[in-house]
Amino acid sequence: MISMTALAWTGVMIIIGVILRAKVKFLKNNLVPASVIGGVIGFVLMNMGLVPDCTVGEFGDIANLLWIFTFANMGVTLASKSEKVTAKGKSLKERLANSQFSGICGMGFIWVIPYAFSGLLAFGLLALIGEYFGMPAIHGLQIPFAFAQGPGQSVNYGGMMEANGIVDAVQVGVTFAACGFLVAFLIGVPYAKKGIKKGLAPFSGKISDSMLKGMYEPEEQTSLGKQTTHPGNIDTFAFHVAIVGIAWVIGEFICKLWGLIPGYVGTLFSGFLYLNSMLAGYVIRYIIGKLGLSKYLDRGTQIHISGFCIDMMVTSAFMAISLRVIGKWIVPILAVVALTTVVTYIITRYFGERMGGKYGFERSLGVWGAMTGTNATGQALVRMVDPDRKTTVLEEMGPMNVVNVPACYVVMPAIIAYSAGEMSIGMVFALLGGVGVAFMIAMVVTGVWGKKTYDYKKGELYYNPEDE
Repeated sequence: MISMTALAWTGVMIIIGVILRAKVKFLKNNLVPASVIGGVIGFVLMNMGLVPDCTVGEFGDIANLLWIFTFANMGVTLASKSEKVTAKGKSLKERLANSQFSGICGMGFIWVIPYAFSGLLAFGLLALIGEYFGMPAIHGLQIPFAFAQGPGQSVNYGGMMEANGIVDAVQVGVTFAACGFLVAFLIGVPYAKKGIKKGLAPFSGKISDSMLKGMYEPEEQTSLGKQTTHPGNIDTFAFHVAIVGIAWVIGEFICKLWGLIPGYVGTLFSGFLYLNSMLAGYVIRYIIGKLGLSKYLDRGTQIHISGFCIDMMVTSAFMAISLRVIGKWIVPILAVVALTTVVTYIITRYFGERMGGKYGFERSLGVWGAMTGTNATGQALVRMVDPDRKTTVLEEMGPMNVVNVPACYVVMPAIIAYSAGEMSIGMVFALLGGVGVAFMIAMVVTGVWGKKTYDYKKGELYYNPEDE
């Protein structure tokens, strides 16, 4: 259960992060989000015993439950008109090259490669060095959830693994996830800045003081959303949160229905509250649309609900890490993080330059953030190089999740099944490796693995932005 004291302390750390971001030059120049700054400080204070009346488990619950709420809200959130992509062309490859599909499919396919392979590499690394520190190799299989899906999923799936007898899986998962956020910005921000200097981001403009400080001055401030309900009846924000609550409740009911299915499948899918709530949200959105009531929903308000959940989730994820638990494994954990970071960077550099279509550099940044943090992390990096949304990359980062979802339904169940003793490690390697290879083949077939559209090292852009 979420502790209000722990939730309040999460807020305190975020405000500390906001102040430091505005005042400390290093944090400003590297555009480190307040949620990450506050999370690191909270992590230190928690492990020094300076945050009273809270436990690391309570912060883990916050990360998990807010992540589920984000997915439920995602289902309810109205689609942007720009997400409804259409493209004409003589062939699939032509349509991909000349439309948003090049970004949607390109980023979606690239995301799957480290998601499928990183767990295998981490498992192999821990099989070699883990025994010297007493860390089971199975923890290496948690890295895809942590880096590619974030702290919420790490807590969720880590909890499933602990239920199957894997000790301290939640702690290992949130630690990997927190490291992923650090990697996303510590590498992503300099990568973006260097790309801007090389001329690879023609729409980047100038990094404003407001972006550096992280706060808007009065003349730059805009409305949060539009008011769709009368305040004498119900606040608009409360109205939208209540609708998401309906999706959550229906999601819990769907979980119970899954639980009626005997055997492993029923047990597994009954634990996916985040997924079942998101599906319920889609149904609710469809019904609202058919009834002509979408006019009472505001996409801007819904986006800010997700933003609130993600910021609080990131900070609480750092505060959920206990050095008392994972301190003995810190060396192999950092080794896994280093290996995953290097592999993910190589994948981003190679495939990002060959994604096809336009805006390859911007898409590379987006998928880097999504592969090391969350989709929101990728969007934050993209905004650095496309502050005025002159490219289509931010709109593509929502639909890209549709492309990579099939991989999740193979990778995640296989790992959970292995932790439950329902599957051999050989079969896990075959399934995860097969997913990675299958998506790489799909990249060739659809043309999102082809000739370079830019060269980061040379600073060359192989399309003319003036033609847009």
